[in-house]
Order: sequence, then C-alpha cells, then structure tokens
Amino acid sequence: AVVNSWPTPNYIDPPTRGHGVLIVNIVCFSLAFLVVSLRLYTRLRITCSAGIDDVLIVIGLIFAIAMAAVTSIATEHWGMNRHVWDIELLRLVTVQKLNLCFQIMFSLSSCFTKISLLWFCRRLIGKGSFVLYNWAFILSMVFVGLSSFLFTIISIFQCSPVRAYWQINPTESYHCMNDGAIVFSASVINIFTDFLVTTLPMPLIWSLKLPARQRLAVISIFALGVVVNVAGSVRTVYVWKSMVAGYDATWLGWPVLIAAAVEISLGLICSSAPALRPLIAAFLPRLLSSTRNITSSYNQRTRSHKLWYSTGRSRTSRLVADDLHQSSCNSDRFEIMRTVEMESWTESRLANHDKMGHGYDITSDNHSRPVTPAGSIETKRSIIYTSPTSADSCASGPNGTHSPSDDRRLH
Repeated sequence: AVVNSWPTPNYIDPPTRGHGVLIVNIVCFSLAFLVVSLRLYTRLRITCSAGIDDVLIVIGLIFAIAMAAVTSIATEHWGMNRHVWDIELLRLVTVQKLNLCFQIMFSLSSCFTKISLLWFCRRLIGKGSFVLYNWAFILSMVFVGLSSFLFTIISIFQCSPVRAYWQINPTESYHCMNDGAIVFSASVINIFTDFLVTTLPMPLIWSLKLPARQRLAVISIFALGVVVNVAGSVRTVYVWKSMVAGYDATWLGWPVLIAAAVEISLGLICSSAPALRPLIAAFLPRLLSSTRNITSSYNQRTRSHKLWYSTGRSRTSRLVADDLHQSSCNSDRFEIMRTVEMESWTESRLANHDKMGHGYDITSDNHSRPVTPAGSIETKRSIIYTSPTSADSCASGPNGTHSPSDDRRLH
C-alpha cells in the first residue's frame, strides 16, 4: 500500500540532495585525520608515551574513514541522495547493502573513539589513585563496548536469512526485525554514551591540582564533546523521521549521513586534542603563556652554561637526560606524559628549585630520587622540546641507551 502511494519514478533526471555528504566527509575527516596524526606524532616522537588509547583511536579512525567512503559512494554513485522511488531496483539492493555497512562502521568507530578517550582519562589518573573514577571509567568502557557489540550483531542478523535485508524476492520466505526501531534505539543509547563520555572526566579534571586557568582550558577541550552530543541528537531526530515515522528513507535520511560525519569526526578530534599539549609546548611555546614564562626564566638561569648539543642526524638542539631517558620512554606513569599535568609539573618543580635550591626526580612507579637543579630542568626541557628527527633515540636500543658520538654535553 505504501509503495502504491509513491509518485511516478524518475530514473532519468531525478532531484537529488546534491554533493553535501561528499564535501562534509572530505572536510571533517581530513581534519580528524590531521589531528589524530599529530596525536600519534606527539605520543611516538615527543613524549614516547604511546599507549592502548592511541591504538584504539587509530582503529576508530580507520572505521570512520571506511564509513566516509561508504556514504560518499552511496550518495555519489548509487542514488542514496534521491527519493527512494527514484532509485532503480538493482541500485536499491546496493543502497541497502551500503546502508547496513554505514550503520556498522558508525557504531564501531564511535565505540573505539569513546573507549579511547575513557582509557586516556584512566591513564591520566593512574591505576592506583582515584579508585572511584577508575571504576567509573572501566564500567563506562564495558557499557560502550557491549552496546556497540550488541547493535552490530543485531544489525547483521536482523533478517533471516541475512540477504533478505537487501534482496527483494516475494517467492522466498524470510523474517526481518523492525530496522527503524533498532537504529533509533541504538541512536538514543549513543546519545547517552556521548553525554557520559563528555561529562565523566570533568569532575576529575576540576579536582586535579592545576591552576584555575589551565583547568578551565582542559575542561573546555572536553566540553567540545557537547557539539558531538548536539550532532548525535540531530542524527537521532532524522533517524526517527526517515526510518520510523516516514518511508522515504533515502531522502529523509540524507541529513543522518551529514550528522554522522560531524559527530564521528568531532569525536576523534575531541578525543585527540588533550594529547596535543606537548606538541604545542615543543613547537609553539608562545601559545602557552606559562610555558613561555618558564622558558624565559630557564634561559636566564642557564645563560652561562652550554647544555645544548647538535647531532649529525638533526639540526635541532635538545638537552640530554641520560639518567631518566629510559624511564621517560617506558614508564606509563611518567608524570610528564600526563598531558594536562605538564604545565603544573613544570611550574611546581621550578618553584621548588627557587625556594629550596634543589629539585626532585619525577616519581615513577618504583622509586624517586633527588637530582641536581640542572638535571631536573634538563629533564623537563628534553622531554618538552625533543627534536622531531632525533626523538627516534627513544627506540635506539633495548635499554634506551645512546652512543657517545650522539649524545655529548658541552660545557
């Protein structure tokens, strides 16, 4: 009855929604790819602190790019930007396959991105502190993972046989669940998990002993997730219109593809932005006023000492921190790698140096020991301002050792 109410199909010159999906995909996911790449560069080359959260964000990015490819192909070549009655039957079969792939890719990308952010927050506080937050993050990761897994399984096997989802064969018996109800329910759950991931880290960050300005800055980065929530809400509204309340799924569902691209790309960007602070401190220190002040203070104190050296592999100078090099590359709890604590760590160590005339080594999981003032400042500077081309020394050997020809102190 619904099909009989459709107007006469126009297969020759049908109206379309245009190329908006392709344009949004290119812009949004190019930015997301850039930010994630900078995050990986920061973790692998500057702080030597790559972890499971970085692996998860890469997996999320891969699924996101796959989703963008699917939706772009579906709209540009298979008519997913037309009215459903203007799509030829053979094309409609492919559109249904691509639509199923889109739903699965979206769910998996969103899942890995959220778990990556939650894992990053768990690394931030460490496994032995903030027990309540630790369990909150763990339970949130379990909930996000299970909900995504269940939606993926239900989406794949919602029809029996599976091919009945895209094939139209009146002579074959089949059974399908309500596709609209499945996608709408998953969208509502996705809004909840978006809100959970956005708000859960904020009380923790506010409770950290950071300067008020820095706390606000870090919270504002996480607060960008509100835009992700808005995009998810918009997507859910159009899922309802296109798959529950209406029957023109391709035309009414076109905004779903736009909102999904914005939601996933912003999720990748917001999850990676907190990890970029060491990169900014290394290459754009003037953007961080406190880092600039610390650098100026350091330069005044060490003007008479030539602590920098150059190697044949790099023109960029850096400081040597032989004693702590291995721990800085390998210790997951190395506090300088806790991104949001970098500035407060530096300021507190310099304050201790001013007041007491000595510094203290960064606390690792196993030990801490006093170091000389020059050594404490050297450690801070070497990690924040490591040369991009010489940072491969973090993997120079199994014990993180250097050859004498590479690392020399000039006095």
